[in-house]
Amino acid sequence: MPRLPNGSRAAVPVVLVALSLALAACGGGGGGGRSASASSPAIGSTPLVERTPRNFQSDLDAYKGKVVVLNFWASWCGPCKAEMPALQQVSKEYAGKPVTFIGVDSSDVRDSASKLLADLKVTYPTVYDKAGINGGIATAWSVASLPQTWFIAKDGSRSGRIPRPLSAAELRNRIDQLLTASA
Repeated sequence: MPRLPNGSRAAVPVVLVALSLALAACGGGGGGGRSASASSPAIGSTPLVERTPRNFQSDLDAYKGKVVVLNFWASWCGPCKAEMPALQQVSKEYAGKPVTFIGVDSSDVRDSASKLLADLKVTYPTVYDKAGINGGIATAWSVASLPQTWFIAKDGSRSGRIPRPLSAAELRNRIDQLLTASA
């Protein structure tokens, strides 16, 4: 590791990763609590339960038959924070319908994420993706910017992603398309 002028070691790789996420992810902004419907025990039981890509995919398999709105975010991402009220609002509107919202807190500090979820009163389930873009769930889902929202059809297939913040109207439109297509 290189040394700084004061003799201390610089954490260059960590700084570069953080900087690239902040600039690429939040700067240009491309687009998670409890479920609007029943949730799987692993995801819905505790806020910010840590998941790996393998066990997260297993969790998602339990949601076949439902439309899943999968939102990747981080507490340090301004556009992510701005988008969360719309996600929360729409998740409540679809309560009782075959729709589930899941947040994935990626490449973040867990305590900061927990505080943000509490401050914004987010009630849909959110998992903690500790590894994030370094081999975590975000990597498995090709997430390169935050926020990013994936839509999963009732058959479990990935039906599309939007790599920017979404409005409540955009969320409703996409969910309604998927509910109609698989009706």
